[in-house]
Amino acid sequence: MRNVAVVVPIYQAQLSELEHFSLRHSLAQFQKGRAVFFVGPEGLDMSRHAVDFPGIPFIPFESSSFSSVQGYSRLLMSKAFYQRFDQHEFMLILQTDAILLKDELDTWCARPYDYVGAPWPDGLEILINLGRFEGGLGKRIRTHVGNGGLSLRRIPKCIALLEEFPEAVDYFVKTGSSEDLFFGFMGPVSLDFVMPNEFVASTFALELKPEYYHAVNQQRPPMGGHAWWKYNPAFWLDLLGPHADGVRPHLPTQA
Repeated sequence: MRNVAVVVPIYQAQLSELEHFSLRHSLAQFQKGRAVFFVGPEGLDMSRHAVDFPGIPFIPFESSSFSSVQGYSRLLMSKAFYQRFDQHEFMLILQTDAILLKDELDTWCARPYDYVGAPWPDGLEILINLGRFEGGLGKRIRTHVGNGGLSLRRIPKCIALLEEFPEAVDYFVKTGSSEDLFFGFMGPVSLDFVMPNEFVASTFALELKPEYYHAVNQQRPPMGGHAWWKYNPAFWLDLLGPHADGVRPHLPTQA
């Protein structure tokens, strides 16, 4: 078993029904011995979580890091966050709206990728015009990989990427951009950062248009998914059928 820290961001004293189902199901898929950690704001009441998920240590960070999406993104674009887990080579971010179908972490850790998350089917585009790409060296980049809700990150390489592009970190922080956009855009232009293409990434995790990638992958399920009850929940319930021990979560009406 390779050296992976499973990191679960948590910011409320009690999870919703769907979050609780997702986390309970996901944790049950991990091989015995996986290192799992909760991270959240200082002072968070963890009593309910300690009962529901006993034995998982809680690592606190500044409350502002969990008071908004922008604060959370700042945290995940800080070297200090990754350095807290630098006794591990890899980090799996498992948000409470993500769900794991199977534990293939050892296989993914053996591959050359430094960051992998669910694909963005239509792609996202940006003009990079800062640092070594400033002025006439500006480069228009289109990316299809990066979703951070369920993502595997090689810790030393993520720290190195933050160090390689400090101007980009400042830009993404100042504009309140999502942290996974930083990795999705800056990873492909790095001198030493490896990311998969969208179809390889789709065998790791899915979010948008999951049925399309599932068909392309000849019905081979991914390792997991993010925001599964938001995008095509029926697709995910079909996959969860044989894994959920007969327990079916109650989906909200808007899903």
